[in-house]
Amino acid sequence: MRDFESYIKNKKVKIRQVDINLAKSLRIDIIERSQKALKLDAKEFSKFMFENLYDSLREICDAILSINGFKSYSHEASIAYLKKFEISEKIIIELDRFRDKRNSSKYYGKSISEDDAKEIMDFYINYSKNLIKILDEEIKRVK
Repeated sequence: MRDFESYIKNKKVKIRQVDINLAKSLRIDIIERSQKALKLDAKEFSKFMFENLYDSLREICDAILSINGFKSYSHEASIAYLKKFEISEKIIIELDRFRDKRNSSKYYGKSISEDDAKEIMDFYINYSKNLIKILDEEIKRVK
């Protein structure tokens, strides 16, 4: 994965005004979306569960970006920004793998299995609290 600055150079990320209200709104959406997705049956609704949990994770990244004055037009850029917060490379690689799987499903008709849904569910349960904590710390820092 490229460094975040390369996405700015390639105009996949725009420098904007700090938008704490957007971050707060996204935070509400993240919690609501993920709570509903986690209630789905992974076997019956694997694609919906996967996509909604992925979108919740990506929105955490986008909310952090908005607090820091950026707007991303690339899911990769949003994920790459996490490197600034000492997130382990393992977590970033997993997020990027989920991004790729989501894109393959959404744009190329690849299926999302029950195992895929369970995998992202486990990831969300294990790592989202830390990511949301970073978001909350960024919100407090800007207030």
